[in-house]
Amino acid sequence: MSARVSSEVKEWSFSRKAITVFTICYAFLYMFPRPFSEIPGLDLVFSVYTKPVELAVVWFGKTVLGLTKLEKIAVTGSGDTTFDYVNLLVTFLLSIVATIVIILVSKKKNFESWFQLTWIYARYYVGLFLILYGVIKFFNGQFQPTHIFRLEQTYGESSPMGLLWTFMGHSSAYTFFGGFIEFVAGVLLLFRRTTIAGALMGFGVMLNVAAMNFCYDVPVKLFSSHLVLLSIFIVSPYLGSLYRFFFKQESLRLKIDPIAFKQDWQRVTHKVSKIVLLVLCSLAIVLMIIQVNSATGNGTYAESFNGSYEVKTFVKNGDTIPVLMSDTLRWNKVLMEEGNIVIKTVRGRGNYYALKTDTIANQLIITSYKDSTKIFKLNYKRLPNEELLVKGKWESDTLELLWKQKKKSDYELNNRGFHWINEYPFNR
Repeated sequence: MSARVSSEVKEWSFSRKAITVFTICYAFLYMFPRPFSEIPGLDLVFSVYTKPVELAVVWFGKTVLGLTKLEKIAVTGSGDTTFDYVNLLVTFLLSIVATIVIILVSKKKNFESWFQLTWIYARYYVGLFLILYGVIKFFNGQFQPTHIFRLEQTYGESSPMGLLWTFMGHSSAYTFFGGFIEFVAGVLLLFRRTTIAGALMGFGVMLNVAAMNFCYDVPVKLFSSHLVLLSIFIVSPYLGSLYRFFFKQESLRLKIDPIAFKQDWQRVTHKVSKIVLLVLCSLAIVLMIIQVNSATGNGTYAESFNGSYEVKTFVKNGDTIPVLMSDTLRWNKVLMEEGNIVIKTVRGRGNYYALKTDTIANQLIITSYKDSTKIFKLNYKRLPNEELLVKGKWESDTLELLWKQKKKSDYELNNRGFHWINEYPFNR
């Protein structure tokens, strides 16, 4: 099938014009200015557009919808905030208005050229985001290996999203595989000859991702759903041919003709622009990976302390405190990993602190997240059998504790490993 427009301009029906123009307006308003705004430095340039849009969305939400507390909150990792839904509604309504105005004012017989430009934009939009998500998975940027805090958490205490993240993060091989499929689909979308293959692969990948987001309550439902819809949009000119190929066994040749440039400078500008865009986007991805890796660890924490510690003995001010279920103060378990420490009482309540380890002075330096002026220094001594003798002042009390370490490798989830042969299912 060829995407080249015939020299004889055919006039579309009113319904086709309306549907096409609405699709173009909605797709463009939803996508712009991403992914270009993700490039370092360009976010400031595009803020000339994004800031007024954000203000308009907030105004619409407060004035029209009555959401008096609506605001564009800082990045939280959620793409399904109230602001995002209001923004989507505004985009939808503006697309309807724009469609009506364009259809009434424009004398164009068809909107093929507009469709082609939006189609190219959608290719790069979906392709680059698939590449981004794929590459991030290569470096554990999205799903980290299961940390000690998760290993000590029961299934019942975890959220659906936390359960999904644990599932994905447990197997780095499976995460890499998922990222590789996303990466390949994204790369295929960037090149004309492989666009259809990339769109079909991207549709399958993102349909699965969107399903998981909906089923496990991951707050990226809007974005993943739109990547699915945009994948359909990209392959839409060829749906009839694909139907005949898969369901009627008809032979066909799918072909996307290159853009016809009238001048050489237009062709050169197109190629240079594409190269510059890919280089800048690659730079943005590299910087994001560096940022993700630098965010883990504080450089003053020894990973040998990672693990869960059972508080076997708890001596406060010279008195040995027994384990009583009614006790809300006695420490029962201590969890340490990547510069964080959680101290749990017998009743299961946990308090979070920042942790530094001084292996020369043999000290644990614990700082409260709630009050950074509260700093506790506990001396430690390593004993045989993975035990740790800890002494020091905590608030106004003098503590002497004996901890028994359980490393991440001691958990069944981590030490089970892979088995080609299983006489019986090991399903616990």
